[in-house]
Amino acid sequence: MASIGRKVAFIGATGTLGSHLLRALTGAGHTVTVIQRKESTTPAPTGVKSEKVDLTKFDDLVSVFKGHEVYLNATPFPSLATEKVIIDAAVAASVKRIIPSEFSTNLDTPLSRKLPHVKGKTEIREYLESDISKTSTSWTSINNGPFFEMCLKFGALGPNIAQKKAVFHDGGEKYIGTSTLPDIGAALVKILDPAHFDETANQAIYIYSAAISERLLTELVSKVTRIDFGTVEDGRITNLSVDQVVSEAEKKLASGDRSAMFAFYYKMMYGDGYGGTDFKKLSWNERLGLRVMSEKDVEALIVETAKELGVM
Repeated sequence: MASIGRKVAFIGATGTLGSHLLRALTGAGHTVTVIQRKESTTPAPTGVKSEKVDLTKFDDLVSVFKGHEVYLNATPFPSLATEKVIIDAAVAASVKRIIPSEFSTNLDTPLSRKLPHVKGKTEIREYLESDISKTSTSWTSINNGPFFEMCLKFGALGPNIAQKKAVFHDGGEKYIGTSTLPDIGAALVKILDPAHFDETANQAIYIYSAAISERLLTELVSKVTRIDFGTVEDGRITNLSVDQVVSEAEKKLASGDRSAMFAFYYKMMYGDGYGGTDFKKLSWNERLGLRVMSEKDVEALIVETAKELGVM
C-alpha cells in the first residue's frame, strides 16, 4: 500500500530527537504543525506551520488539534501532570493516534516502571493504556534503547572516545539494542504508513539499529581509532557494579540531588528482569522493514564521531 501524507501536530520538534523526527516526517510527505509553548522564545523550524499555545488551556489545545490525525510528543522529560490536558484535548479533537514521548528502552516490565528516571513516561503510558485505549483515539509508543550517536559522543556505553578511557558495567558483556536518531525517525514514518498504522495501534513498538555490548563497542572503537583502552585486568578499564552505582544514585536522589539519574538507565538496560536485553525478542524491525546496522555501519559511525571530537 502506498504511503499517504498525514497531518501531524508535534510538540518537541526543536529538540535533539525532535529535529530528526521532523526531518523524517516532512521527508515522507507528512504535513506537520509544530506546537510551542505560548511563552517560548525558541525559533520555530522553517518550512512548517507553527502555533504557539497555552499548553494548560484545554479549549485552546482542542482548537489547535482539530484537523490533525496524529499528536506526537518528543519533549525530553514529560509528566502526566502537564501532559494529561494535552492528551485529553487531542482525544476531544478526534486525533486518530497519539505517540507519546517515550523513546526509552523498556516500559513493559513491573521493575522498569518503578525506576525514577522514567516516572513521568510510565504515568503517561499507564494513562494511555487504561483510559485512552477505550476511546476512538489509539496510541503507539516507540522504544528504541539509548541514542547511539549520543552514547558514542559522551562515552555512555563503554568507550569514551574524547577521554580515551572506557568503563564497563557488570563486566560489559550484556547486549542491548541502541538506535540512531535517523533510524528512530524511519520507524516513526513506518508506523504512520497505512501498511502498519492499524497493527501498531495501542502497541509499544520496539526497534534497534545495532546490538551492542560495552566490550564489543570498546573493541570496535579501539580498532577504528587505534586508541588503547587497556583491559579490566590491567586496571585501565573500570568495571562498575550496576547495583552499587544505583545504590549511590538512590542516596543522592533521597537528598534531592538528581545528578546521578542516568545510573537508573543502566539498571533498565542491564538489570535482570528489567527487559533491556530482551530487545531482539520484542523487535519490530523485520515487520516494519527497518535496517539493522552491520559492523561496517557501526565502524562508520565511530569514524564520524571521532572526527567530530577531533580524535581522527
